[in-house]
Amino acid sequence: PRHNSYASVDCMTTVMTLAYILANLSRQMPGRTTMSLQKQSSMLQRIPKRQVANLPRQSMRGMFARSRASASLAQTAEPEHQQSEAAMTNDCIKSQKPKTKMFSPDKSKIDFRVVHTTYGGYTNGEAGVGHIFGIEEMPTALQPKHGFSSKKNANQVREDIDLETSKHSKKLAFKIRHVLKPDEADALWRIADQVGYTDFLPDYNTPPGMRQNVVMCFIDDGDFTNAVFERIKDDLPQKIDGRKLVGLSRRWNVGKYAKGREFTPHIDGDMTGHRLTEDGKGIRSYDGDKVHTKLSALFYLNDYKHDGVLGGGTKMFKGDHSDGDSQHYYEQQPEKGTAIFFRHGIPGSRLGNEGSVMHAGSKSLGDTPKVMIRVDVLYEAEPKDNFEKTGRSWRDFDF
Repeated sequence: PRHNSYASVDCMTTVMTLAYILANLSRQMPGRTTMSLQKQSSMLQRIPKRQVANLPRQSMRGMFARSRASASLAQTAEPEHQQSEAAMTNDCIKSQKPKTKMFSPDKSKIDFRVVHTTYGGYTNGEAGVGHIFGIEEMPTALQPKHGFSSKKNANQVREDIDLETSKHSKKLAFKIRHVLKPDEADALWRIADQVGYTDFLPDYNTPPGMRQNVVMCFIDDGDFTNAVFERIKDDLPQKIDGRKLVGLSRRWNVGKYAKGREFTPHIDGDMTGHRLTEDGKGIRSYDGDKVHTKLSALFYLNDYKHDGVLGGGTKMFKGDHSDGDSQHYYEQQPEKGTAIFFRHGIPGSRLGNEGSVMHAGSKSLGDTPKVMIRVDVLYEAEPKDNFEKTGRSWRDFDF
């Protein structure tokens, strides 16, 4: 599952249908047009039991873990209760029907495909298998031919965030306000609404209860990502640890937080970055071992002013511990189109740094869910970051 594979149509239909229904991972079959969950459910009933029995044990464990977790952590979940596997499948379908309006104001029709199937983790801490998606065509508001520009917005400005812990220690964090216009933020939010959310996060596994959001991950073909980078590159550190700025990873992780959900204190892991393969059917590292991520960038896609979001601020702690005293952290409230940036990498690891920023997502308090999107900033890699020579993976250093 670490590599994209295009097997026979019948084989892929069997495996992917199980993944989509039981794991609630997406609503798109590879190479097919959009398919309703009800139709997928009817397809599931026609899959021979012998084929289900032959699926890898780890894949089955991950798929059924999604069914168990969906009741408490899907976007507008039903109460947990004991039920049969058939009832669990029905609950996965029902969980896609929100009790309140969940869609962004953008009305674009999004076509998408699975470009990668990989291991990862659920919010309950269990491992599983899930997907990263490719977008056939970005929403109109994000297409250069329809006016999406790589130029800075008129009101775009960088502001440093004070995370000084002593005269000799200051963690790197800043925000760039109004990177995205409101309609551009809506269009990004719309992509995730159309593809669908799940509590499975590809390539990451966090302790139970730490991550309480639902997510959707996609890889851009480069045009959108490059345009965003052009807008912000002059406001980014041109060097970190003596290594030059390269660009943005093309993997974007959208996270949605329903009322009462949060992300407890943690430090983001680092990696080599991602991009699509030349044929667009899979993903690969951004540029082998030549680049490495050093900054997290979190873009707010909605806020109180435009969408009625309550709570959901991001706390960035000055020290290496989650001190609850407000003097020891800075909290950024959601501001549509604004992005916050901070150092990442697990301190004490071979790839980490002691300046990494511990942060947390405060509880979302209103009926309108908070929606954010994360992308990583790439810099030249240091020789010690060569994973292939050491036989290590960036996943060795993530929580």
